[in-house]
Amino acid sequence: MGAVVEAVLRLSTFSERQILDLVSEGQLGELFPFRSKTQELPPDSVAEDDLVEASALPMSRSQKAALIQSSMPSSGARVGSDRLAAALAWQEEVLRSADEESHR
Repeated sequence: MGAVVEAVLRLSTFSERQILDLVSEGQLGELFPFRSKTQELPPDSVAEDDLVEASALPMSRSQKAALIQSSMPSSGARVGSDRLAAALAWQEEVLRSADEESHR
């Protein structure tokens, strides 16, 4: 794990342009020689037809919470329930504080 962290830290010193150049030249593997345990990785993009234009209006606290909740792993996933509960409680407190702050 330490080697992965070192490689990520080393890559973080490069600009986006430098990383894109390394990828296009096939040299990224020299700086980050690690692979996923599974060969198939989920797509990191969606079809353009699936995209929806975002509203210019700010989201309500409940909309923000629902959006964050929808991005969390399903309840069937093996996640530490205490950590998840603590993270959700913290998220709710941050959203409540931000909501209160915006009404001042």
